[in-house]
Amino acid sequence: MTHLRAVPTLAPEETLADALRRTTRAFTLAELASMASARKARTAVENGHAVRVLPDAYVAGIHAESFAARADAALLWSGLNGALSGPAALYVWGFLAEPPEMIDLVMPQPLHHQIPRWLRIRRISWQPPLARLRTMTVVGASHAVVLGYGLLAARDRSTAVHAAIASGMTSVDQLLDTVAAVPRVPSRRALVRTLEAAALGAESYLEEHSARKVFNTGEFARFIRQHRVLAEGRTHRLDMFDPSTLTNVELDSEEHHGNPDQRRRDLRRDARLATVGIQAVRLDYRDLTERPEWCRALVRGVLVARERHVGDNALPL
Repeated sequence: MTHLRAVPTLAPEETLADALRRTTRAFTLAELASMASARKARTAVENGHAVRVLPDAYVAGIHAESFAARADAALLWSGLNGALSGPAALYVWGFLAEPPEMIDLVMPQPLHHQIPRWLRIRRISWQPPLARLRTMTVVGASHAVVLGYGLLAARDRSTAVHAAIASGMTSVDQLLDTVAAVPRVPSRRALVRTLEAAALGAESYLEEHSARKVFNTGEFARFIRQHRVLAEGRTHRLDMFDPSTLTNVELDSEEHHGNPDQRRRDLRRDARLATVGIQAVRLDYRDLTERPEWCRALVRGVLVARERHVGDNALPL
């Protein structure tokens, strides 16, 4: 969807090429001509300073492969009916860290033009909720997740879902309602499983994986997910906590626990928890994904030892 936008005014001595380099937005040829003149607009195109990326949608040559320029061009080209969707919308909402190579659009009616390989269009007969973010029109947060989840690489899917929920822009219930309402949801079953794990407390891919494929047997049902405790005047959130043995199992991703500074913070945190009798057991990404049985055996052994310790220190009747 395009909105009325003011066309930049060239500064004294500024050329059209200079002005284009300073923005990632897209322009029609008429807009380029209004900024300078029809002749100068044609010259900018001939010299590659303005590049046609879609019918009557031009961007600066130096920005022609960027997400921002391509997304704006796609919205300009699609007119009043288009909106960013899929991974493109997830990125604009902030649920993906990196911009996708593919720009996804939803629109109600076809445009009979050959489109570039970086653009993918889904034609819909229903109206999704829309929002304006960063001057771009995107589908609503819940629809961005539901329409984008199945188009992501498998390693990125859970991360996007949990980021969306953590942002407060949507919730598990809203996402489940959207899944039920939207026809042809890509990877619907996998998305529902991810949402079910989130409803049980999972807040990351690793937590979801551990709940579904590692600590998924009855003996580990005793653990409370994302439990909060107070130690040394600080609130700590524990990935998995067994109150009967005061055992905390932490699921450490490579991304957030792989550097020395974070390792130092983890050790200090574990020490604070020890002051209230809580034993921390840390399992890393590789062990959780490659050695699930070893992880289960280790935690099982810790629980047995902690139960014995609690029993030995129980007060006599």
